[in-house]
Amino acid sequence: MSRLQKQLSTLFIVFLAIGIIAPTQTQASTDGGGYWLPEDKVEKATKLMKEGKPIGDLGIRPDQIQQEDGFQTLDKLKKADQQSETTYRANLSPPIKTAVGWTPPEFDYDHIQTVEECRQSPDSGSQTGYIKNRYSFCWSHVATYEIIDCRGWICNTEAVQFQFTEIGYGSNQSRKMRVYYTLDDILVTDPSLNGAKLKIDMVCESKLNPGDCKEDPDYPETERTIAQWKNTNFSLEMFTSEAPPATDANPDRLGYMDFWPELTLTHAPNKFKKTIDGIKQTVRYDSARYMFAFPDQYFRQGAVFSKATPIFNVPITEPEFEMLDEAGQHWKYAMDHPEQTKPQMIGKQIPGAVGESTLTRMYTKRHQEDYNRNRNKTRRVCDREFGDEDRTGKQCDEYPFASTWQGSATNGADNFSVKMISADSNQAAGTWLGAWYAYDRILDGDEFHVEVEAPEKIATIRSEGQPQDGQDNRSSDNFTIDNIPPYATKLQWKIVDGPKDAKFDVMKDISFGIDETIFYDLTDGSESEIETSEDFYIARPENTDGESFTVEVYAIP
Repeated sequence: MSRLQKQLSTLFIVFLAIGIIAPTQTQASTDGGGYWLPEDKVEKATKLMKEGKPIGDLGIRPDQIQQEDGFQTLDKLKKADQQSETTYRANLSPPIKTAVGWTPPEFDYDHIQTVEECRQSPDSGSQTGYIKNRYSFCWSHVATYEIIDCRGWICNTEAVQFQFTEIGYGSNQSRKMRVYYTLDDILVTDPSLNGAKLKIDMVCESKLNPGDCKEDPDYPETERTIAQWKNTNFSLEMFTSEAPPATDANPDRLGYMDFWPELTLTHAPNKFKKTIDGIKQTVRYDSARYMFAFPDQYFRQGAVFSKATPIFNVPITEPEFEMLDEAGQHWKYAMDHPEQTKPQMIGKQIPGAVGESTLTRMYTKRHQEDYNRNRNKTRRVCDREFGDEDRTGKQCDEYPFASTWQGSATNGADNFSVKMISADSNQAAGTWLGAWYAYDRILDGDEFHVEVEAPEKIATIRSEGQPQDGQDNRSSDNFTIDNIPPYATKLQWKIVDGPKDAKFDVMKDISFGIDETIFYDLTDGSESEIETSEDFYIARPENTDGESFTVEVYAIP
């Protein structure tokens, strides 16, 4: 080996040792790539970038370009909406009592207002993004481009990194939607990369009709240098949809569009150009003329994020929703205890609860005969069940609603419930439901859940009035607190039998360890934080005079 060859070999070994190059780099591509960083690898990837090392060793796959799927049938698109596991809770203000009766609250979009609000949602970085409601969607992720410049055996790695956030806004007035996007926390590892150009384009694809996706020419794609993005870190694009002719198969003139962000970084000195695509999201457009809220509100066109099943949320524990209490209690009882409702039927199952089967809206004027069947059957059953009662000031409430395909006649069996409630509560609930259909664009055939935010009993415990024989603390068997409804924020403890002045603690049975006290000094009506376990027990009861007592535990909003 010549002297020059020995010097080069020695230099190569030195470069390997100090990390300027790595064995894999001599075999890999010399132009780098673009990545969406998984949340659990952002910190490590950022550290490697600042050290001038490639992030490929972290096992992060370069981003794949989105593929267009082409046109699909309306049935297939609707089915995809229905199969989505994503849900959202509708937050509607209470109805208002006026001289002409109950009127709905004003419509409110309740948009995602800031990038921070988006990023606070754990779903914002997921493969579906965060759908807050029909009209607000967002997705936020860290993007990284690494540029690997190899000269022979010597490779240098530089990178650009930023937090990309897109927020989509639908409409309850037009077939338009807009996407606002920002770049935050921009990092470059070499000043020359401030001159690299980043182009962001929101790509859209028509799914049902050729006119489903029209880009607004006044809001085109945006290309700026990284330095310019640092100074102006946001931009906006808008889309519109042409309404197709109404047909028997598509009377609401639906249109569907997929859209996704396409980010292209170009650095001319290194002849580098890479594109990464974000996740796809779907927008459904419609021109349903029956979106009406009493007395004179019409919402004749709309654009919604349809891949999330709505939850009709009824927060009856809040004082301002007192008028819905009777109706809400009936709906909740029907879903929780169907076999105890009227008409009685063994094996009765009433749909609608979150996590269970959905309800399906029926536009009553389009299906007048079916709607009349529901109303007539409900009337007959109510007359039979409550004919001997004084019904002054009362009306017969039914669940599921007559305006759904799960109503009393159209469900195909007796899987429904009727109950006499005050006419005031029944009318307020009917007005509120009708307004929600319009405000959230619940079209004919749309599926939804019903959730009534009311105290839910999750445990019943019988306790001795003193510690059990041979025990220092324990006065009851183990009990479980689990299956907490998602709207619950705390637990409430009620003494329903025995000495009402009893006071007690709750401990956790720990095998092969010392039992831990979880709650201290609970009394009738006490509220506590939510803790879950299969191994709780009541301990150290006081003020019982030795009498046993029964405790019920409720999850409350």
